[in-house]
Amino acid sequence: MEEPKILIVEDDPVTVMYLQEMLELRRYRVIGSAPNGPDAIVLAGREQPDLILMDVMLEGDMDGIDTAMNIQSRFHIPVVYLTASTDEKNLKRAQETDPYGYLIKPIKDYDLYSALETALTRHRLERKIKESEAFMSGLMNSVPVPVIVINLDGSINYVNRAFESLTGFDSGDVVGARPPYPWRPERGGDAAVEAGAIGRNEEQVRKKNGEKIIVVVSAVPVSRGEELLYYLVSWEDITLRRKLEEQILDISERERISIGRDLHDGIGQELTAVGYLMGALAKKVREGQLPGEKETEAVMKQLDHAKTHIRLLAKGLSPVIVEQNGITIAIDELCRSAEGIYNIRCEADCDDIVIRDASKATHIYYIVQESLNNAVKHGKCRNIRIMLKRRGKGLFLSVVDDGTGLPEETGRREGLGLMFMKYRADIIGGILNVNRRKPSGTIVTCMIHRID
Repeated sequence: MEEPKILIVEDDPVTVMYLQEMLELRRYRVIGSAPNGPDAIVLAGREQPDLILMDVMLEGDMDGIDTAMNIQSRFHIPVVYLTASTDEKNLKRAQETDPYGYLIKPIKDYDLYSALETALTRHRLERKIKESEAFMSGLMNSVPVPVIVINLDGSINYVNRAFESLTGFDSGDVVGARPPYPWRPERGGDAAVEAGAIGRNEEQVRKKNGEKIIVVVSAVPVSRGEELLYYLVSWEDITLRRKLEEQILDISERERISIGRDLHDGIGQELTAVGYLMGALAKKVREGQLPGEKETEAVMKQLDHAKTHIRLLAKGLSPVIVEQNGITIAIDELCRSAEGIYNIRCEADCDDIVIRDASKATHIYYIVQESLNNAVKHGKCRNIRIMLKRRGKGLFLSVVDDGTGLPEETGRREGLGLMFMKYRADIIGGILNVNRRKPSGTIVTCMIHRID
């Protein structure tokens, strides 16, 4: 084991020699001595001793207590005071520096050894605790979800950076706070309930700027043996998910109304016309007349209109038919339609893929459709390339265009279309990315790890 390094700060040469002899006999290494505060500060910074023996009374403008305060604030080196004075005022000042011990002159060998070992052991333990706390703090701060540590009395002990980033509250704003917490000023009550300490709850909270967000609060009690220590609380921000769900419900309702209108005003009217024509034919038959070719053709023509209308309506409801290469066919039809409508070149490169889950196939189709629409309407592109390839048990999708690229504000605020694309990707277990492409254009990629 390396010999502990000791710095002596003492203005009496005889005492310095006496201390040095005793220290070396106990296998401590004296790295130097200083007779005053400024010299002691320089030596401490250069030599970085393990411990300083500091005389309380030093010559000059800085006494031992002032010197110790300066060294501890800069280098965090433990100090053991040497004093021949029992002045109460000086002792009180010394206590404020949180010393690691006192030795009363004249100093005895055993007292010196005992004080040094106690101080060095305490310093090692404190350093380990600080290292452990720094490690845990670093670990908590690397967690991407907000984390809160709640004491048993309900006060906030700790919040991580993800919490600060989400809410806008700095740790100084909330550490030490008790219920009602700053993000829920309208509520009070039991600390455990306020912290979400039991179970998993959905809560509406406020950011520092007053904005409302929705989080799922999960908490677990942390114990040592049978002793309950604190509650560890984590948040999951589901605000965007709830907004998307509301949008989907709204869109679903509007689609339901639109389908009902199509059925009533479109197909319903066409079938009514068929019924009217068939009634005319039935009347002729009852009168013993045979219907003419023109009259039967009118019925057939009206039925064809109704069938076409039904087919288009069904296509809108389920754009991908679950059959061999259904998604490939649907994407190819989407490309041909885009070329005809927008006068662009759209190329599809798809593997022969069977997706048995119609819902997953439909989500992939709509991701492609939204990417294509964005490329044409916002990117003003002339060429689009769509690729859908097998990757093990999953799929890789990319939509690349040569348009103007993503607008600058996209990095700050996502449009509804992009949010829906990410939401669809999340539903089918995919990861969607949208990036600018050099020299121009946009590339949309979606990696789905398992499709079957």
